[in-house]
Amino acid sequence: MQILKLGYSARDLSLAGSADAVTNEPIAIYTNPAGLAFGENAPGIGLNVMLTHRTYIAGTTVDMFGTSFKAGTMSFGTSLLLSNVPNIQIRTTPGDQQGTFSAKDFVFAAGAARTFGKVDVGVSAMYLYEKLFVYESTGLAFNAGLKYSPAENVELGLSTGNLGSSSAMISEKIALPVFVRLGGSYRMPVGSNFDLTGFAGAATFKSGGITPAVGAELSYESLIRFRAGYASGSEMTGFSFGAGVNYQFLRFDYSYIPMKLDFGNSQTFTLSFYL
Repeated sequence: MQILKLGYSARDLSLAGSADAVTNEPIAIYTNPAGLAFGENAPGIGLNVMLTHRTYIAGTTVDMFGTSFKAGTMSFGTSLLLSNVPNIQIRTTPGDQQGTFSAKDFVFAAGAARTFGKVDVGVSAMYLYEKLFVYESTGLAFNAGLKYSPAENVELGLSTGNLGSSSAMISEKIALPVFVRLGGSYRMPVGSNFDLTGFAGAATFKSGGITPAVGAELSYESLIRFRAGYASGSEMTGFSFGAGVNYQFLRFDYSYIPMKLDFGNSQTFTLSFYL
């Protein structure tokens, strides 16, 4: 299922995936469920809600709704993920097309995390559904991860996921993109009004290869954020850019990724609520 490799929030995509292992957004349910943890001294009542829309190559769209919330000493998260590839041509004989159809992927995920001192631990489970023309496949997969804060403003993360199986489609077994991710971040003040956070991470999938990535986020009084990242070893992407604006409990994020091989660009819009 390609949807499990695409990325789901404007912030993390603008950082080229370098923050995937240490993110604390609801998308952590897919990349490192330890990021669902709010921590022992988290401000507010402990509720995050996120809505994301992404445009990808060949008219593909990815939409995500996710939440994370605190309940006592535990934190929980849920998410719905949907991708759609439209206008796939039907041809059973040479010549003109005989029609079109769409390919759809659907994922429902639920996860839990808890903080133990400087360590966050999290797990999540995903129900998978894939439809191609009239053919369908379903499956179940799991993710698990750790986050560690060895010092103030420093975070390290390690996770593995997409561990499971999916039923065959057209007698062909569906291989899930099992991954291992690691990464870290360091935040430091720049002058009296700015903060700069650097990210470095790497991911490897069962299909082979390692994709290292770096990114940076410059924040002005936690109101306006500018981001950039670079992923090496990817056939489709390299540099990525983005920005975010905070207003009280709302945050809007945008990312822009110029695609390689003349595939145009990918844009992502995310609206988040923090309470």
